[in-house]
Amino acid sequence: MVISIMKIIERRELKDVLNAKWLLVYGRRKTGKTFYIRERAQYSHYFIVTSGREIFEIKRREIFSFSEFMRVFPLLMNQGRIVIDEFHRLGEPFFSVLQGLSGRGELTLITSTRHYFKKFIGSNSPLLGLFYLRELGLVDPRDALNFVNGLGYSGKAMIELAVLVQESWLAPAIESLGVSVFSTFGSTLKGNIPSLIGEIFTEEARELTMRYSAILETVADGKSSSGEIAKELYSRGLIEKETHSAVAPYLETLVNMGILERIPLFGKRKKIFQYRHLSPVVDFAYYLNAKYGFFETELPDETVERVFKEKMPHYVERFFERLLTKHYSLQPVRIEMPDLEVDIALLRNKKLHLVAEVKWKEKIKERDIKKVEEKFEALNAKRKLLIVPDKEILPRAPENAEVLDWRSVIKLCKVPP
Repeated sequence: MVISIMKIIERRELKDVLNAKWLLVYGRRKTGKTFYIRERAQYSHYFIVTSGREIFEIKRREIFSFSEFMRVFPLLMNQGRIVIDEFHRLGEPFFSVLQGLSGRGELTLITSTRHYFKKFIGSNSPLLGLFYLRELGLVDPRDALNFVNGLGYSGKAMIELAVLVQESWLAPAIESLGVSVFSTFGSTLKGNIPSLIGEIFTEEARELTMRYSAILETVADGKSSSGEIAKELYSRGLIEKETHSAVAPYLETLVNMGILERIPLFGKRKKIFQYRHLSPVVDFAYYLNAKYGFFETELPDETVERVFKEKMPHYVERFFERLLTKHYSLQPVRIEMPDLEVDIALLRNKKLHLVAEVKWKEKIKERDIKKVEEKFEALNAKRKLLIVPDKEILPRAPENAEVLDWRSVIKLCKVPP
């Protein structure tokens, strides 16, 4: 009998904090919190709280009622680190016990609800300051690349698989299928994305209404300003007024849930934001739904694969934006003017520090290089990058920019900034 052991994505956000005396890890559903801590942390007891408020101990496979757990928990705190997954389901009585036990033992708490986390450590909370806090969201692009490279992939395929690995729940499929995952992507998305979004809303004690679903579709379809989003929802008869205020509360909620993010437009006197999906995988599923009614109809895998390849350059841009933002500790912004638009723009101390153009195609011509050079001449940034699958496909290097390809980005991921 052959036993297959799933490879673990190393998570740099957690690697150095697992031994913090009292640690609280939070983040959206299915970001790998449970799996990573269960496999990498040292603990004496690991409890998972069910939605019915039963407490399951995974090592000994014991089930505790709430009253039993509350009785034994203070005693267990003297036996080594305790991990409690989805601890928020225990409610207020448990929080009072925590306050009384502050400073004792070693404890790791995990929650998939962001709004509850904010309440838990808010300014009026008696537990404020007791925990070392760490958010676990999408996989860091550097960790995603190291994971895929560790599977033996290189070149353009390595980058494109790493785009998917940002959603850690796709890692087992990528480990077993590799590039073939793209040909079965449709059934994977259709079976998982509606459930994922539904779970996020359930954990956040929100109802997934038609307005929220319409916003997720509208943003995936390329409408990024609150005005564009309001116009679309008004046309569907989902809001009474075509105004920013009609959609602002819903956009704020989706940002707080970790589903959408907002990016400021650079060079505007008034603060203006664009909204977009955090996850390229969720974005693509809702894009398919906006264009083809994907969640309700059958769509051939060949069509899904073709459309995803068409969208891949856009997702690669976003991937490198996240990677460079994290590696150099910069702030992403959008530069979109009638005569100037750039794929990636990052600030340091409110000044433009790094800009990049992404040319994600098999062949790059001389005119492509000239356009990049002309665009960079108009941008006053300290660093300028041209990102391509492989330097060898370039007719020449641009005169005013560095070139980043799969080889150089792997070095970047392994060397501290």
